[in-house]
Amino acid sequence: MKRISKPLVIIAAVLLGLFALVRFVGSPVAKLVIEKNSQQWIGRQVEIGSLSVSALTGNVRIRDLRLTDQSDTATFASWQELDVNISLLRLIGKQVYLRHIHLTDFCINVWSDGERFNFSDLPQRFASNDTAAVRDTTPSSWRVSLNDIRLRNGNISYQDKNRNQHWDFEHLRLDVPGLEFGAGQTDAGLRFDLPDNAGQVMLRGAYDMQSNIYSLIADLSYIDLNFLLPFIREHISAGGIDGWLGAHLVAHGSLDDVMGVELQGNVQVDNLELRDEDRKTIAEVGMIGVGISSIVPKTMNIRLDSLAVDSMILNILRDKTGNTISRLLAAPQTPETVVTSDTTAAKKTPETSDTTPLRLSVGRLALRKSQINYTDKTLSRKFSYKVRAIRASAQNLTLDGQNHIILNAGLPDGGSMMVNWRGSLDYKNKDARVVAMLRNVQLEGLSPWVEDLFAYPVNKGILSLTSDNSLSHGIIDGMQKIEIYDLKLGRKDNRSEAEFKSVPLKSAIALMTDMSGKILIEVPVEGNLNEPKFSLGKVIGRAIGNTLLKATAAPFVAMAQASGIQAGDLSQMPVDLIQPDLSLEQYKKLDLIAQMMTEQPDVTLNMVQQFNLKSAVETQALFNLKRSYYEQQTEAIGSITLLDIEKIQKISNSDSGFKHYAEQLTGKRNKLTAAAVEYYTPDSLQQQVLHKAEMRNLVLTRYLTKQKDISEKRISITTDSLQNLTQYKGQNRYEVIANMRTDE
Repeated sequence: MKRISKPLVIIAAVLLGLFALVRFVGSPVAKLVIEKNSQQWIGRQVEIGSLSVSALTGNVRIRDLRLTDQSDTATFASWQELDVNISLLRLIGKQVYLRHIHLTDFCINVWSDGERFNFSDLPQRFASNDTAAVRDTTPSSWRVSLNDIRLRNGNISYQDKNRNQHWDFEHLRLDVPGLEFGAGQTDAGLRFDLPDNAGQVMLRGAYDMQSNIYSLIADLSYIDLNFLLPFIREHISAGGIDGWLGAHLVAHGSLDDVMGVELQGNVQVDNLELRDEDRKTIAEVGMIGVGISSIVPKTMNIRLDSLAVDSMILNILRDKTGNTISRLLAAPQTPETVVTSDTTAAKKTPETSDTTPLRLSVGRLALRKSQINYTDKTLSRKFSYKVRAIRASAQNLTLDGQNHIILNAGLPDGGSMMVNWRGSLDYKNKDARVVAMLRNVQLEGLSPWVEDLFAYPVNKGILSLTSDNSLSHGIIDGMQKIEIYDLKLGRKDNRSEAEFKSVPLKSAIALMTDMSGKILIEVPVEGNLNEPKFSLGKVIGRAIGNTLLKATAAPFVAMAQASGIQAGDLSQMPVDLIQPDLSLEQYKKLDLIAQMMTEQPDVTLNMVQQFNLKSAVETQALFNLKRSYYEQQTEAIGSITLLDIEKIQKISNSDSGFKHYAEQLTGKRNKLTAAAVEYYTPDSLQQQVLHKAEMRNLVLTRYLTKQKDISEKRISITTDSLQNLTQYKGQNRYEVIANMRTDE
């Protein structure tokens, strides 16, 4: 038999049999026959209040019908009245032509247990026995025309036993002008209202019987999102949802390949409010608009013309157990995913297969007039922060391609934020670069976060941040440039368990602040974003903490950097072992050290004179020999001046007059330095070297205490031990060491 002919013949046979049964035996007998044999015919019990048939007009009216379920104990379907009018003459021409089908007060009770429905037996009972693998596409010679289909006051009760959900669709209304089968393409229209004024659905479809190709247009109007909550809860842990959904969707496909359907159209959600399981509002959105170019579920190919989000307010709460977003996106636990303690219990899981990767593209992305309210209860003090006026835009956005996304936002008290993303959104497997800038951020609003790290509240301060980060396969490599102006801290909380509580923050901040009141910190950031415990905020905080620790450990380095001076210029001061005083260059450096100590009263100074003792003895012996020669030549008597010392140091070892004088005085030829050491004796020379070193220490001490008013308690100027001087191999110098008092 050709395709669809068997169902149509069954319909024709039932109608003709019904007419014949009533015509020859009468309506009461026909009613009894149907009720008695319904179990055999359809596997369910039928009860009929009254049945009447007009053979002349082709009208059939069945009142007060009740159809039980398979158990014969509950009602599956019922109606008050079914009125059908059929053209009997057209049956001769192989056409089932129904002029009208009117159904009033129709009720149906449907349930599903996840594997079957309570009507699954009906299609199987009337299924064709034809097991041929190839579908017969030969057009059927039968035609079916259904006209003026009306359903009034329909009620459908649906129970999903697997999800433990129940819906009642009441006061349903159905109006279908006509359906045509068996003559090529079939067009149909359908409109019905969802229960409890939850919206209206209008469907228009076309179906070609020969090719099995269809198209369907769906218009959804004012769909109450709360009606969809049970389905939404299958994907997110939502406690409630409000809002209205509207859509115009067009589907094209073939019944031979259901997943190959292509969807186009547009969807809009208005006045969305999403609540968590504690009934607290997580998100409010004025409007979400999606323009769909093409969605093909089979290939996981989604192409959107546009995605617009307007007036969104997102409330994020972070506490000891996580945050609202992670809890919302966590898959709700269902009976199929519960793991019992019985290891032998079978767990329901679908058969796994290779998944098709998602391919997503968005022609235009726009986020406007949005806001994020962030609250953190994991800190020692509640932290709340509001990011407002958020707007973002992107063109031709894809998951794995090169994208350019720009985001701007306003921060409290006039602050601003800008994020510029270039590269792939799939940062776990691809490369990207993100540059972020914060400007005019009032640090007082960030005080709880600072307190949690350093145990100090922030009373005042302005921050600017430039963050440049490269992302490669989930690894971040970046540099954060932080500028802070006019920073003022409150009193330290000594009871705090802050991570960097031991850092003398006030002193470190003072050390790093330049003359204009600015602090500059450059913080490198590295890490794996894929690690669950990775936190960019913690990494930056830890890096800042380490920077402050280094500043307090080497305060002159921090002060030098804040003043634009190279750190090496303050960490040491060269020493001329022959000069009893300091040079102008040394005094200049000493002035700078004194200035920094005056500005930072918590800094203490330790200067240690270092030189190689053997080399110093030889230098002093050679100087003594040249001085003796100089005094003989100039007939100098008594002490010598700094100018004399410079002239003496300029006498060359190869000077013939000096060499002749040295040979006569020491009685030695060659090895001039060794001869000088032997002549003046090593012990005498060592005492002379150490005496000069002590004189330099006194000069430095007097200058800092008398001329620069630095307290002697903050200064320690010494010469290194004899043991260290004997082993020392570096340049002659003062090692300048600054320390910070930590009793803040």
